[in-house]
Order: sequence, then structure tokens, then C-alpha cells
Amino acid sequence: MENETPPDGNTLAETSNKPTVKSVGGAALEQGKKAAAMVDKASTVAENASGAFGAIKWTAIAIVTIIIAGGAYGTYKVVSAPVKAVGSATEAVTDTVKSGADKLKESSSAVANRLNISVSQQSKLNRVSDAAFSALSNMAATKPQNVKDRMSRVKNFPGSNDRVCAFNLDFGNGELPVTVAADNDAHASAKALGSKGSRMMRMIVEAGKDDLALSAGWDEAASKWTLKWKATTLKKTLNDKVAEQRALDVLSAVSQNCK
Repeated sequence: MENETPPDGNTLAETSNKPTVKSVGGAALEQGKKAAAMVDKASTVAENASGAFGAIKWTAIAIVTIIIAGGAYGTYKVVSAPVKAVGSATEAVTDTVKSGADKLKESSSAVANRLNISVSQQSKLNRVSDAAFSALSNMAATKPQNVKDRMSRVKNFPGSNDRVCAFNLDFGNGELPVTVAADNDAHASAKALGSKGSRMMRMIVEAGKDDLALSAGWDEAASKWTLKWKATTLKKTLNDKVAEQRALDVLSAVSQNCK
């Protein structure tokens, strides 16, 4: 029996083999959902290392939108390739970001350890730091002398609330300018609860190209003060022993010079 010919000129057999808008659209939508799910997975991993992969997620969303709006075989044919490409790309991104995140954690740990200054006079550091922090937190606020001073305070002494202390100190080879301040904002919440937590002091000794930037922070878990190089320090100008002594000299002088 011959195939009957419908009004559009195609045989019934040919018509039955063509994908319908509903079936094609549904299949395309399923692929789009899978691609979006893979993108979400990659995006979740990427958030821990970088926000650079956010665009991939929106690309998948746009593709799914096109599939739903079009739904026809032509649209499905055009869109299916990008959907597969996005799927492959997100898998590659996931693996790359996981590897990058691990390396980032390792390098961050190495940098943190590098910035730590070993302390040999812990009792003295605890004593002079307690006194210095109290003096810096209770001293009168002073206005910046000029725009340069204002910018320096924002960059080097965040959270000081303009309680910044500047004086000269002789370390054995003549006097050098010293600036020191406590991070009062960081300690505010802990102070309200009667805690010693979040105490931090930053100090800079001006010595030309070899300026010394250090910080003293309270380690609540270990109940002791610690010393560190400034986070942006790329090169240590002094060894840890000398840096410790410079910090002790500065902190010891704060009570007398910062009121």
C-alpha cells in the first residue's frame, strides 16, 4: 500500500520521522539543564579561588533560554553544539580551578609563614604590647596634616580612627621617624564584650629605602602577642632577631610618646 500524501506534499512516513517541536524542544531543554547544572558545579568551585568564570554560567543560561524560545529542530541543531561545548568547558574549568585553589592555599600558607617573626622575648613582648595598645586606643585623635598624610593613614593604618602616633626614636645610629597606630575598628566588637580579641598594632620605622613595616597582633588561641612583617613586604630588610628588637623598642616607647 502506497503512503498517503498529506496536504503539505510530504508522505505520512516522512512526516512521522521528523522530530516534532515538542519532542525536540524537550530534548534540547534537558541538555540545557544538564549544561547549566555542570556550570553551577564549576561556579561553586570557582568562587573559592576566583570570580573569573562567572560568565560561563550566564552563557549556559542564555543557551537554555534560546532552546525554550525556539524549540524547533533548526534551533536545536544550532544550539546543541554550544551546549555540548559548554559542558566540556565547565568540566575542564572545574578541574583547573580545583588545582588552582589547592595551589593558592599552599602559596597563601607559605606567605603567612614567611611573614611571621620568631619571638625570643615573649614575656617582654606581651608586657610592652599590652601597655602600647592601651595607650594607642585611648590617645586623642589627630587630624591628618595634609592629603599625603591622610592617604598614608588609609593605606598603612586602617581602623585607627585617626589615633595615629608619630615620634622619633634612636635605635643606636641616630633618630628615625616612627609612626604607630592600633586597629581600633577591629577590636571594637571584642572590646564591647570585654574580650582582648582582635587587637592589632601597625608600626613603620622610616629609614629611606629600607623602611621597616611591622605589626603586633594578639593571638587569642595561644594567649600571646605575635610579630609579623607587613603583608605587602616582598623583601625582608632585616633578619627576624633584629626586627623583633626594633618592634620591642617601638612598643616600649609608645606609652611615653602617645597620649
